[in-house]
Amino acid sequence: MRTGNISLVKKMNKQLVLKLIRDQHPISRADIAKTTGLNKATVSALVDELIAEHFVHESGIGESTGGRRPLMLRFNADAGSLVGVELGVNYLYAVLTNLNADILWEQRRSFRPSEGQEAIIGEMMELIEAAIRRAPATPYGVMGIGIGVPGVVHTESGTVVFAPNLRWDDVALAAVLQKQWPERPVIVENEAKLAALGEKWFGAGNEFAHFVYISAGIGIGAGVVLHHQLYRGVSGLAGEIGHHTIDVNGIRCSCGNIGCWEMYASEKYIERRLSEEGRSEWLDDRFSIAAMALAAESDEQLARILEEAGRYLGVGLLQVIYAYNPEAVIIGGPLAQAGEYVIGPARQEVRKRILVKKESEPLIIASKLKEKSCAIGAAASVLETVVLPPEYAAV
Repeated sequence: MRTGNISLVKKMNKQLVLKLIRDQHPISRADIAKTTGLNKATVSALVDELIAEHFVHESGIGESTGGRRPLMLRFNADAGSLVGVELGVNYLYAVLTNLNADILWEQRRSFRPSEGQEAIIGEMMELIEAAIRRAPATPYGVMGIGIGVPGVVHTESGTVVFAPNLRWDDVALAAVLQKQWPERPVIVENEAKLAALGEKWFGAGNEFAHFVYISAGIGIGAGVVLHHQLYRGVSGLAGEIGHHTIDVNGIRCSCGNIGCWEMYASEKYIERRLSEEGRSEWLDDRFSIAAMALAAESDEQLARILEEAGRYLGVGLLQVIYAYNPEAVIIGGPLAQAGEYVIGPARQEVRKRILVKKESEPLIIASKLKEKSCAIGAAASVLETVVLPPEYAAV
């Protein structure tokens, strides 16, 4: 049982009970008391409050373990709605979800970075408004808006500090959106960090306390989860691993440095190699890693290019593994669509080069949420901020 300031203790215990119901429903009051160590009267009072607040509902009678059959409790995923948006380098993807991240509505739009910051933000606002209009009637309505951005973000202010692939610097994105929707919290965060959050809550990271999510597309970013919580670092730079150098004599990156990892384990590398190999038929607007992987089943040249990107991915992953020693590395983004053509060589490269075998080798697996991980993570950031703050909900 938690002790200390009475008001804070109650809030923490209430979040503890709510998280347990969400994670283990259907569950009885008696089982909550047994699991948390809280006395039955406290649990009953907290559950009654959560029912009154619409976050929990009773869902029928459970099995008897010797006494009266218990009333079972469930998390009410329909208490409110969440809006999540991924701002990609050349697209916007928005979802409206319930509190279990079940998608109620979604839409994707393409754009060109040359359209400019103002036009892109305008399109984003149109998508958010469309999502809000489609939200069902619920006790809390739309509870907030989460946005994932491919760049460095100052989380507290929601400012995009530096997004080289978008050519954005010091864009106060959260402030702009908050003016439009002042009654709703707006959270702006790096896209890979939000994708990690999505995998933690609803995807492949659910079973791990320590994992790293790698977003590999036009660029590379990472979201780091340690002790079940997203790690941001002192100024939000944790996870900006796409810009560590793997070739001091290499290619110049859009960030200005030479030989960055994301120039070798990304769509940029694959497109460059396709051009060098005379496969320009793959370089039009219909290019996709998924289609390329399908064709690679009968095309050794395409298979070899994907394998090269996978090996470079593995070389960079070693630095991630040495830095964080995670239980798992989850590969997401467009490169993950190539499946074992990329992930297999990456896994082999790590196994071949890692200092200590077996004990320090993490699982290297594909994202479960796939292309939806960032948008769902953006929605989850609202859930985590408004409903289940991690500092209160940790068991």
